[in-house]
Amino acid sequence: MPLVFNTPARLFLTLASFVLVAAVAAVSAIAIDRNLDDDDSRVVETLGAAVEPTRGVASASATRATPIPRVPPVVFEGLPPGYRVESLISGLDGPAALDGAPDGRIFYVEQRTGRVRVIEDGVLREAPYYVVHDLHRQPDQTFVSELGLVGITVDPDTRRGVFVYIYYSAGTWTGARSTKLVRLRDQDGVGVDPQTVLEIQGTPDCCHIAGSLTWLPDGTLLVGVGDHETPEAAQDLSSPLGKLLRINRDGSPPRDNPFVGQDGADPRIYAYGLRNAFGVAVDPAGPMFVLDNGEFGYDTIHRLEPGLNYGWPSDSLDETDVVAEPLLTYLESNGLAGAIAYGDGPLEAFAGTVLFCQFHRGGALHRFDPTPARLTSDDVIIAPGCSSGIRQLADGYVYFLDYVNGALLRITDDAAPPFAAR
Repeated sequence: MPLVFNTPARLFLTLASFVLVAAVAAVSAIAIDRNLDDDDSRVVETLGAAVEPTRGVASASATRATPIPRVPPVVFEGLPPGYRVESLISGLDGPAALDGAPDGRIFYVEQRTGRVRVIEDGVLREAPYYVVHDLHRQPDQTFVSELGLVGITVDPDTRRGVFVYIYYSAGTWTGARSTKLVRLRDQDGVGVDPQTVLEIQGTPDCCHIAGSLTWLPDGTLLVGVGDHETPEAAQDLSSPLGKLLRINRDGSPPRDNPFVGQDGADPRIYAYGLRNAFGVAVDPAGPMFVLDNGEFGYDTIHRLEPGLNYGWPSDSLDETDVVAEPLLTYLESNGLAGAIAYGDGPLEAFAGTVLFCQFHRGGALHRFDPTPARLTSDDVIIAPGCSSGIRQLADGYVYFLDYVNGALLRITDDAAPPFAAR
């Protein structure tokens, strides 16, 4: 059964965590600061304090309390033999998320400019696919913010044409603001006819709008909505904030959503109690996972199941609240970003594992195997540079974005054709 959140235990763990975080920070302070573009062996030195998770049981239905945090050794495993990272395109402007169309085009979004860009036949088109004209962002571009154009996905069902969904903060500093999910229709290679399928009134001044967009096998869409810097809203079932929403293509709630028919509840809610869930990984043949960014560390990886409460904010819970126990908890803020569950494809060593990006400390690509019998480590870093979006595209290979250095990269093997000749 899920974890019952006990108040005294929560206080003890909170105090204990501050002690452990301080210890981890001390280790981090003496870590050698190396450039991640250099030899991969240096990643351990730079990211040492980042890969220090405490492990729970590999199920959303835990039968015991969260274990006392332990700090396992840092592991940089590298890529499996025969795999390599290719840098495909550089010079990108703040690439925040990506997806691919069945015809081979790769779409990505620029957070600060509001431009949707397209890579076709290995070449970045000069003209944008679409430009968001009502984008709300930080006016000071030197200020780190999560506002802007942060999410994109392409509808996998192309029988009615190609449709692209984008997620962004809209409005102005002095006027009305909102967070939008907008659907674009593909016509002659550009996005036209923007239709708002989801709009949440108000945006925060800085952060926590989330933006993960993930299709489920049944054709519904999961939308990760942050708490918009309003923590208490994450426990409020009448609010879409701090939730994973599950919607149909037109924004309507599916009839089998867990809170449909419950008085006062938003029928689009699929799961709640989340702070800022950038990453959702769906295995079409298996489990789903959600990655949430915690406060002062405590980033978590959870098994995702409908209707579950993921426990944010903890100070609003009492001993009667039942929350899902995380599979993995980090004691420092890693900035868990895009995530995938690797499905069928040529990279067989990744089968059944979750790959996810780390935004902080220059970025890193992690591999997490949720199958306890196959675990050799709680979590390993396999490559540097993955700091925002990641997808497994139609060719079966893994593509990811380096937001910090503005690059698109690919994990491939010796059998892969050249990028421009796919």
